[in-house]
Amino acid sequence: MSIVVIWSRIRKDIQLYYRGVLLAAAYIGAMNLLQVPICPMVLLTGLPCPGCGMTRAAILFLQGHWLAAWQMHPFFYALLVWVAAGAFFRYVLGRKAAQMRAAAVVLLVLAVVFYGYRMARDFPAREPMVYFPHNGLRLCRAVVAHFRQIW
Repeated sequence: MSIVVIWSRIRKDIQLYYRGVLLAAAYIGAMNLLQVPICPMVLLTGLPCPGCGMTRAAILFLQGHWLAAWQMHPFFYALLVWVAAGAFFRYVLGRKAAQMRAAAVVLLVLAVVFYGYRMARDFPAREPMVYFPHNGLRLCRAVVAHFRQIW
């Protein structure tokens, strides 16, 4: 396979998806500037989501702390393999892999089961499975309580 063909496939995807990537980057940047969690579930409920710790695992992985990345979120490695396989099929072989969708469903189900295990084992005492007290539901409850006092 020619590198020119592979790069043209990558360039085509960049042209299709760059707006979404820029929007996601802007959201992440804004959340970091506001110093609040990136995860919408954490922002709304204060509870960690099944993916909590995935970003920190990726950062640890990129820093060469592979065991710490595993301890933060073992499914980061499964996601890494899944993305690499998808990129290989899409860009090198130039075809869609029917198994990728099935693998995504299996990984999602396993991640939710693992989430239940981590919540039972670690919540709320161990990162990343901690409660975020400044969440939307708590804020709404405080606003309602305030208006009840007024009326």
